[in-house]
Amino acid sequence: MARHLHSPLAITTRAGLLAMLALTGCVNGGGGDGTEPTQPAGPSQPGNPPATGFDIPLGEPGPTAYAHMQAYLDVVLDPANFDECLTSDPVTEWYKCLPGPRTGSGLGHIVHRWAADQFRRIEGLEAIQEQAFGFPIFKPRNYALTVTLDDGSPYQPAVFPWYFQGVTDAQGVTGALVDLGGGSLLDRLRAGDVTGKIVIFTARQVLNAATVGAQQALDWAAEQGAIGAIVAIEGPSNELVAQNYNTFEGLRELPTVIVGEFDGQRLVELAGQTAQLIVDATVAEPGPEGYSSNSYAFLPGQDREHLLVIGTPVNGWFTVGSERGPGVGGLIYLARYLADRAQREGPLPYTVVFTFTGAHEVLGFGQERVLQCLDPSRVASYVHLGAGLASRGYIERAGEPMPTGLPATQRALVISENLVLETAALAAFADVIATQVLTVSPGGVFNPGETQAAYALQIPTLGISGAGLFHHSPSDTIDKLSIDYLAPVIESYRDLVDQLLATDPASIRNANAIADSLAGDPIGFRCPGPVVIP
Repeated sequence: MARHLHSPLAITTRAGLLAMLALTGCVNGGGGDGTEPTQPAGPSQPGNPPATGFDIPLGEPGPTAYAHMQAYLDVVLDPANFDECLTSDPVTEWYKCLPGPRTGSGLGHIVHRWAADQFRRIEGLEAIQEQAFGFPIFKPRNYALTVTLDDGSPYQPAVFPWYFQGVTDAQGVTGALVDLGGGSLLDRLRAGDVTGKIVIFTARQVLNAATVGAQQALDWAAEQGAIGAIVAIEGPSNELVAQNYNTFEGLRELPTVIVGEFDGQRLVELAGQTAQLIVDATVAEPGPEGYSSNSYAFLPGQDREHLLVIGTPVNGWFTVGSERGPGVGGLIYLARYLADRAQREGPLPYTVVFTFTGAHEVLGFGQERVLQCLDPSRVASYVHLGAGLASRGYIERAGEPMPTGLPATQRALVISENLVLETAALAAFADVIATQVLTVSPGGVFNPGETQAAYALQIPTLGISGAGLFHHSPSDTIDKLSIDYLAPVIESYRDLVDQLLATDPASIRNANAIADSLAGDPIGFRCPGPVVIP
């Protein structure tokens, strides 16, 4: 019985992409309250007949996951799916026509429907559902920065809005540029009066600049009367590096744009000049226009009371090649592998749930909503395929990225403080840890990585989280990862899942006492509605 920039390394890729786009004629976070989204309408009916199979054969983990990743990235890069080109001149104003499966955009919804369809193609999966949840959606109409030079000519660098920091009307705001240095307290004190001015400061490249003080600097500037802000991110070359935002904090008051490192240096030289900053956008409240989605698929086991949940996000800022692609491809492989195993051997020891989650880059935590719907007490463990599973490593020389020929070093295997889970994980990932210099880190309340929601719900949790140099940038294309790194990582996930399914689920839960004591409070998002669990 059923009980939901401009980087020299990327010019060729971007040029081809812009050519395709030109041909198409591009022109308060909460828990899901508000009017229900109109589409998709709810969980879909689990009895719908699945589509027939894949053209991709089920083979070795690396090549199979890579092929499914390519299919996902084909959807992301298909100009027919893209709805946020905000210029009639995508060659000159390329930064206003950057494709990406951003939460709430047309493309953002399409990747969710595509992901659910992949589940429907896998024989043996049941109760396949796409569940919408209400969520505030930032919808840009135009964004630009123009600085008037001494000779009267305009300087217009590439920009991208920092979502939810603030908005302007169509005319934007105009004021003198003020240099805040690195945005530190001392830099702010040196800046003098910023009333009616546009501040600029530099932040280190992280995927959430708030963690290095950028948010404090922006809030200070707003309190002091600034009318706009420019944040130069020290990314590779002159890349635009989009920044996450905690939508629980609502829409702020200081419209902010992000620029590349080199353009930031030029803007600092122009301090005192007059600038016009535009972030013309609306925020769709949770409801018919404001929503994201999660997808579920179930592989019923002999024990249907305990659940092994395997998940990955599908939303992201731009091309998400090395950031999200490997996780999406890897999850489809694992679903196919386990469904095939069940077909050959009979039902697995206990039920496996596969989930594609939404609203990741705006901290909407589809992951938490999924786990709340499934009932955290039933989840024996949560396995996360996070960012940067196979990212290439780079070093910067004079601001330009150079490949190292090695995997990215900013990757970590994050494991709950759970001896049963840790033993299984270290055995499964031993080769990757040794050959790819993968850091192993305890979860802890201060370092759960992308598994924050699961960890806070006191679920035994494991996942790789990483930060490739090109993550959150338009140049995060498929060439920024390596199948040579991906193959052993996905093999390790497969071996781990096999080991967890061979382990008494109660013993995994019972070994989680230390992690439970460190978990802190859940983030606060709720289950948006009923889910059919076979």
